[in-house]
Amino acid sequence: MAKGMVAWATVAVAIGLSTLYVASTFLYLSPPNPLTYQLWPVIARIQQPLFAQNWHLFAPNPVRTNLVLTVRCRVGENVTSWHDPFTPLLARHHQNRITPMGRVIRIPQNAMYLFLSRTADEWRHLLCRRVRDHPACRGGDPSARRQRELGRFVLHRITSAACDGLVGPGRASQVQARILIHEPPPWSRRLMPSEAGSTRFIELPWLAYVPWRSSSGGKGWTL
Repeated sequence: MAKGMVAWATVAVAIGLSTLYVASTFLYLSPPNPLTYQLWPVIARIQQPLFAQNWHLFAPNPVRTNLVLTVRCRVGENVTSWHDPFTPLLARHHQNRITPMGRVIRIPQNAMYLFLSRTADEWRHLLCRRVRDHPACRGGDPSARRQRELGRFVLHRITSAACDGLVGPGRASQVQARILIHEPPPWSRRLMPSEAGSTRFIELPWLAYVPWRSSSGGKGWTL
């Protein structure tokens, strides 16, 4: 009798959680409406960050650029060559989509997008179509500056962690990141080799190595 009650209770809880998730997803993806606005704090806690999605899931923007993060380290008077620590993780993710590598590589990808002011803000794209000289389109508004600062901070920490793997924990005195921006050929020339197109580099300045246990002491992102 007790086992039957436990089984029914488990089924009831599973049905309740499934219903809650489906309902929150429906409201999360619905166009703006009063009910979603009132329940947004609850919906956001359920959907973000693991279940976050939007209409781009069904109509994604085509890839126009490929971003690759490379790092190098200074140990005493020696400087290592440029190293790409994340492309192997991306290859592992493509081989087995069940591994957590997809989540890991999102960290440098999102940091580069923030640093380059390439956000997914829908309002920013609509505004820049009409007013191209607006400060928000040039990265001059407070929101864009804060996003760029956050991207710079995360890239700094990522580069320091990568140098731990390259030269050993705590051995690097300075670290440097470089972003490779590759623009593939347009769709009309899609049969060209994958390496075709143009590539440019953005080098960040040398920064002091930061141990992974360091924290900002609650004073923001500046180390």
